[in-house]
Amino acid sequence: MTYAPGELERKGVRGALWQGMAFASGRVIVLVTTVVLARLLSPAEYGLVALALVLMAYAETIADAGVGQALVYLPRTPVIARSALLLSVALGVGLALAAVLAADTVEDVVGLDGVAPLVQVLGVSVLATACGAVPEAIMRRDLKFRQLTAAPVLRAATMGTVTLYLAFTGHGAWSLAVGTAAGSVAYAATCWFLIRHEAPWQLWRVSRSAIGENVRFGAPVAGSTLLARAIFDVDYLVIGVILGAQALGLYTLAFRLPEALILNVFFVLSTVLFPLYTQVRGDRQRLRDGYLKSVTVQALYGITAGVGLAVVAPVLVPVLFGRQWEQSVTPLVFLALYAAARSLGAGANDVYKAMGRPGLSIWISVVRLVVLLPALIFASRWGIVGVACAQMVVAVVFAFGMQAVAAKVMGTRMRRMLRAAAPGLVCGAAVGLVGLLNLARHALGPVPTLAVMVVAGVALVYAVLRFGYRELHDEILGLFRRNHESPGAAESRTS
Repeated sequence: MTYAPGELERKGVRGALWQGMAFASGRVIVLVTTVVLARLLSPAEYGLVALALVLMAYAETIADAGVGQALVYLPRTPVIARSALLLSVALGVGLALAAVLAADTVEDVVGLDGVAPLVQVLGVSVLATACGAVPEAIMRRDLKFRQLTAAPVLRAATMGTVTLYLAFTGHGAWSLAVGTAAGSVAYAATCWFLIRHEAPWQLWRVSRSAIGENVRFGAPVAGSTLLARAIFDVDYLVIGVILGAQALGLYTLAFRLPEALILNVFFVLSTVLFPLYTQVRGDRQRLRDGYLKSVTVQALYGITAGVGLAVVAPVLVPVLFGRQWEQSVTPLVFLALYAAARSLGAGANDVYKAMGRPGLSIWISVVRLVVLLPALIFASRWGIVGVACAQMVVAVVFAFGMQAVAAKVMGTRMRRMLRAAAPGLVCGAAVGLVGLLNLARHALGPVPTLAVMVVAGVALVYAVLRFGYRELHDEILGLFRRNHESPGAAESRTS
């Protein structure tokens, strides 16, 4: 299916709006849950569940064998979809059984008592993720982002409700594990309900060639995603094994805010951008222009939000989570800057996949992991602050490296990438000045200081865009003006 340039851009904006609405509502629920759990669980309990979640995240990453991404890229035929479903269900069942049977061995390896039963419960989450991969991919492939909105909202609502109920009734670490599994089941069930009339149920009607196509594209994607997950979560493993559950709980809480407010935004954008890039992969100029625009937007948001989160961390952590988590403040500063650096490289993997070269992501991820793991182990001698600082430094180096590779693949110059990221870098520097207002927190109090810092940061960013990047300012303002009504109303008007 082909789209005119204006039509594809409108679908992209509407898709981002719908996915953004789902993300925002889900993040509010997750943030409330995190704040409540921080006051109900000890850092050690929080760290114990965090380690179990990391181990299950690795399994979930390969639970569909990459067929979700393959469905977006491969021809839209029923046999391709049925073969993808067969692969994902079979692998999901195998991984869930492995989680149940190998839980005690995992506990012995990581050396933390109490991890085994949590891993067994989270095996349900792995199976649900595998079963929901195909219907989710079908909706993303067909750019049905409006319909897909319901699934992440229901997942977050289910997870939050179950988790908080169990936490308030004294179930401790179990509350988050069971809540996560319940949310995954709700997500898969919602996705299947949304495509019930076009569901590829006939698993017996598959072909060897279709299975082969799914595996040939999906396996490198799954490998790349697994490596990306390893890079994203290897710090948890290093801290859990070397520094223990208490340190992991403090570090995990510090990571929650940059993850929820910045890194997950890029994940949402990726679900929209990869299908869009795939639609125009035959038109190199449109692909380049679209990618450069995405670099501008992601750098502007990521760097501004990351620097902003870093400067408000000293007042934000005690206000949100309580003084028992004050040791998380300094790690949060470095992890927020790490998230800002990750925004400079965001989106490159989507371009590699859209151009049929997912193997590039694997090689880059292998090099990154080879550099990152020893750096984190070495930095752990300075505790969680050292680990967070090492994450930030490596992220800065590889952000520029990933964009250099993307520029070469698309046939453009690196200086165009740098120009695209320039507004974000300038706005981030401006927001950094807001950190001086931290000096007033003892006189004003934490909450008023936090409010003043947020208002000052927003005002500075607006001034930089208004007077320094007028064209970008007008373009962003135009998007808000064209979409001030609900996305559904805009969609019905343009259809």
